[in-house]
Amino acid sequence: MSKINRILQSIFVSPVQMIITYLPGSLGYKLRYMFWKKRLGLLGINVVIEPGAHFHNPQYIEIDDNCWIDRDVIIMAGPDNSTREKVVRQNNSYPGKPGTVFIGKDVHVAPFCIISGISAGVYVSDGCGFSSGCKVYSFSNHFRSAKAPWDKSIHFGPRVPDNQQCIVEGPVFIGGNTGIALNCILLPGVSIPNDCFVAINSVVVGGKFEENSIISGNPATATGKRFHVKKDE
Repeated sequence: MSKINRILQSIFVSPVQMIITYLPGSLGYKLRYMFWKKRLGLLGINVVIEPGAHFHNPQYIEIDDNCWIDRDVIIMAGPDNSTREKVVRQNNSYPGKPGTVFIGKDVHVAPFCIISGISAGVYVSDGCGFSSGCKVYSFSNHFRSAKAPWDKSIHFGPRVPDNQQCIVEGPVFIGGNTGIALNCILLPGVSIPNDCFVAINSVVVGGKFEENSIISGNPATATGKRFHVKKDE
């Protein structure tokens, strides 16, 4: 996009977007759907976008049918083209594209959640639910250099030059019919299988989990089974 086009977009689109983002009532829902249908990588049918929802780099965000993006949710995506030092956490379960956030069918993302697929990507399978205040990050600043852990010029934050930053990245995968309870945090490289439940205030930093697990704690571990085996009558 040329500089002139960016200026024109800022002048004309940004104020309209601000109004549409916070417009209440049935008109607000219709306008938000129409606005983001043209800008998101995918927006399925029967998707509800509540007032205050924000999408950063919408062309890298895909939302499938019958989803509910609740109030003040922030979804961020897009590649990282910087020269910052990177600590890469592999995730063989991740089926998506780098830097893309994909949200499958019938997913509810509750108020004040943040889903950041910047750099590595986040994939949410069908039928999942996020309670309020959950955070999912495929990308985060690291507190020191992995190559030179003694180097005190490394800062924890993005405003310094690239050569003074170290980041951790790894795609996040969430399997189908998985519930993420209040205020949970999922960090780069995490993989949650199908039919799991992540308990309130849990911090998932890694580990291998089986399907049908209850995952809880900080750092989170498997603490039980979500569904019991049905006994023969």
